[in-house]
Amino acid sequence: MKKKVLIMAGYYLPSIKGGGPIQSIKNIVDNLSDKFDFYIVAADRDLGDDKPFENITVDQWVLVGKANVYYTDISTLGFQKAKKIIDSSKCKIMYLNSFFDYKFTTIPLILNKINEINVNKIIVAPRGQFSPGALGLKSIKKKLFIKTVKMIGLYSNLCWHSTAGLEKEHIRSIFKNEINIVVANNLTANYKKLTYEKNLKKVEGELKVVFVSRIHPKKNLNQALDFFREIKGEVIFNIYGPIEDKEYWEKCKRSIASLPSNIRVEYQGVVKHEEIIKVFKKHHIFLFPTLGENFGHVISEAMIGGCPVIVSDQTPWRNLEKIGVGWDVEISNAKKYVQILQYLVNINGDKYKEISSRAFEYGKLNSTNSENINAYISLFDL
Repeated sequence: MKKKVLIMAGYYLPSIKGGGPIQSIKNIVDNLSDKFDFYIVAADRDLGDDKPFENITVDQWVLVGKANVYYTDISTLGFQKAKKIIDSSKCKIMYLNSFFDYKFTTIPLILNKINEINVNKIIVAPRGQFSPGALGLKSIKKKLFIKTVKMIGLYSNLCWHSTAGLEKEHIRSIFKNEINIVVANNLTANYKKLTYEKNLKKVEGELKVVFVSRIHPKKNLNQALDFFREIKGEVIFNIYGPIEDKEYWEKCKRSIASLPSNIRVEYQGVVKHEEIIKVFKKHHIFLFPTLGENFGHVISEAMIGGCPVIVSDQTPWRNLEKIGVGWDVEISNAKKYVQILQYLVNINGDKYKEISSRAFEYGKLNSTNSENINAYISLFDL
């Protein structure tokens, strides 16, 4: 008989705007549903939307793909309703898909603390929220929350899910040495049978750049825009992703308006997940100077799209220049970002194809394998 795992996801399919954690959960389900029965609690609408999804059943368990999903209106999700949902799942393992989420993490942990729910194991996945860049946003509020939950022991005797060695260090820096941390790399879709297929033309003096992520300070789009001020050549920079922070987007739009005429920037809206790799195949480079990622599914997907990456040093994707598949650069080193972008503008098609094909092969190499699967089996073990 398979063990049952309850995932307090926050957002799940058909959500698009909830970002990488949605794909993280989907990949867990797709890769491990033959070994575990998954029960997922999620919002009945997408991030920032006023209306629920069409054609979904709310407030009861329904089969979505290989998982049982309970869609509900987050505004009504209090202690009583959360207890009812958790109890109805009959799961003894509970996976919390965030650290700071009040509805989907804090409430279940308080219920557990006061013995109102019957679970044997709780796993917390902070999803990069402890990286220095992420903690630096709204830092006073976050520090106060961390101090409070540590004081009352809300996170005592739990298991932490880290998706990389760097994230393990970040978790331990907050909760010190007495905690249990399991490192299990984020799972991906199955790319093993794919072959390199990218026919995008690359000529000297031109470059097509793409940014795919939520429009939010953590993703650092505004700094990315600043890198183009000194670039010589014809550049197209396409931006995809939901506008989560409208005030920040207004700041980005001011930066766009002040760029020189050789830099053409377009906001392309939200892209469906099944279209993301196609987007990367239409661009030469993925620029993503993020302030912190515990994994970065979009980085993996860029490489599968034959799109070398320029990312910050705040992701697990490191030593990329040495491997020849991209660049990971300190956020403070704007000069280096500019130099790399200018280099990419200047190279010819043969040189670009060489880097592009290596990125694709590296993406395949780092996709899900049996070692990754076994790490999750250990994570969900009672």
